[in-house]
Amino acid sequence: MKYLYMWLCLGFTTFTHAQPTAFKWREEVRNKYIGVNISASRYCGDLSERYNFAHLQLGWSIEAHMRYRLHERWTVGGDVGVYHVYADQRYTQNADNYLNFAATNFSANSKVQWDMLSVGENLRNVLYLFTGLGATALAPLTELNGTTYSLPAFKTEGKSYALWVAQFSYGMGFPMALGASTQLNIEGRYTHVLSDHLDDVSTYYVDKLTVSVVERSLADKRVAEGLPQNPSGAMRGNATKNDGYFLFTLQIIHKFR
Repeated sequence: MKYLYMWLCLGFTTFTHAQPTAFKWREEVRNKYIGVNISASRYCGDLSERYNFAHLQLGWSIEAHMRYRLHERWTVGGDVGVYHVYADQRYTQNADNYLNFAATNFSANSKVQWDMLSVGENLRNVLYLFTGLGATALAPLTELNGTTYSLPAFKTEGKSYALWVAQFSYGMGFPMALGASTQLNIEGRYTHVLSDHLDDVSTYYVDKLTVSVVERSLADKRVAEGLPQNPSGAMRGNATKNDGYFLFTLQIIHKFR
């Protein structure tokens, strides 16, 4: 066991000291990068509670990534892909309203990244910050009696809304070199959607007495549960706060000179 311990220590020390030479990861102005983002997502809006860690209701996201280095501390780029979010009001203080949704939305974002240290110093693990501006589709769905419905088509709050909206994001990341031209980045990102309809919930319950039972049930899930429906004008959501979502990302990139 003593000799095994000595060999393990020697091997770890050799790997640690040889890593910069073996990897030879260097970044320079005009470097180009392409990669892929694989993320866990979490929705934030009217149907969730921020600190409900017992029911995170995690979704997913996958994006293509591209980037170009303008400066030793600045890069520009973008992400294009899809993300999936969902929520169920049963896990909130408004559980007796039974609203829920799921959405798989297309998203595109441009980004600016700032490295906290100059990559010209040949540092491989430079914490970075970024912000971005882009657009997302809104396509909330819900299930009723085994059938899936697209909620925007039913105007659940009495009016239509835009199905494409702007969004902006910000976050931070930490890179780890895997080879001379390959890097793994761990990122955390929050995206503000400039709409309160990511989940189809925003304002008030409206009068649905003259429409079909399906339409009434989609607007007020209490109907589907056989309960008295909410009165017209009762609060359905909070229109003063827009929706958003978190992404926790593993990003693999390849560097071109």
